[in-house]
Amino acid sequence: MTMLNKFTLFFINEAKGWPTWWQNLPRRKKLSPVLLVLLFWGVSWILGGLLTDHIFLGLIILALSYGGKSARIILHFILPVILTAIVYDSQKYYKDLLQGTIHVRFPYEFDKRLFGIETASGRLTPNEWWQLHLNPVLDLVCGFFYLFFIAIYISICAWHRFFLPYRQKDPVLRNRAEKLGPLTTWAFFWLNVLGYSTYYWFPAAPPWYVAKFGLGPADLTALPDPAGCIRFDEILGTHFFTSMYSKSANIFGAIPSLHISYPALAMLFAFQLKSLRAFSVIFYVTMCFSAVYLNHHYILDVIWGSAYALLIWWWVNLYANTKTTRELSDLK
Repeated sequence: MTMLNKFTLFFINEAKGWPTWWQNLPRRKKLSPVLLVLLFWGVSWILGGLLTDHIFLGLIILALSYGGKSARIILHFILPVILTAIVYDSQKYYKDLLQGTIHVRFPYEFDKRLFGIETASGRLTPNEWWQLHLNPVLDLVCGFFYLFFIAIYISICAWHRFFLPYRQKDPVLRNRAEKLGPLTTWAFFWLNVLGYSTYYWFPAAPPWYVAKFGLGPADLTALPDPAGCIRFDEILGTHFFTSMYSKSANIFGAIPSLHISYPALAMLFAFQLKSLRAFSVIFYVTMCFSAVYLNHHYILDVIWGSAYALLIWWWVNLYANTKTTRELSDLK
């Protein structure tokens, strides 16, 4: 049987089973998705920010909520990602009210002192040094990973959630995948919440901002900038990064680097589950280099982002182990 035939058969069986699934679905689960989506759209509209993106996210939630049993499983997997997008977008409404003193000089001086590179013109930060040693191949490779880093992380999560438990022959590792797979996207959500909160108690300017505006007091009117990512667009004649960074909710959210946190988290899960380890290491190392090379983050940001990933990974494992212990206790 071909893959197409398998998919066709799957959807036919889902359609046949939908009426029974809907009939057995509790009334609360029938009403809550549409009510919550309408509330989300209503709040966005009241705040003057109901956009096509918001409508699209709401429609995804509704489609997966009412698509049947398998669609609900996918919703549980992807919901943390959707919530992350909503939380990120919401920052534009309150960032100016919560933001503390913006650190412009400290991250720059930290990198320059600990990781600075001596040159004929003086000591440079790694970011400054790489801006003098650009390479179109590096622009493309780094730009590719920077463009798809979230998709790559979610794909790794999907592998661990939907495929690894059925392919893993070792019973211990299979049980571990069944326990942790559903939590990988929730780890993504809580990692982002932790990172976003840091943007407010320790707001920091990225290296591209210093290169453009200097080390003086933060310019709150500064607009988002794709920095080195623009070279990727220029080589390919695209506008991916220009469009993406024009929607940035907070340009002073450089610490921690969530571009690094995601691959670091993916790598930790990969080694724990003994799956995709080599790819995850390549993903992490490439993103660490890209963040500096593309002038988006200091090495300080990279270290901070990696530490947050380690913290969330530990917390998720603690939660999973506690849940398992409680379930075993209930069976006694």
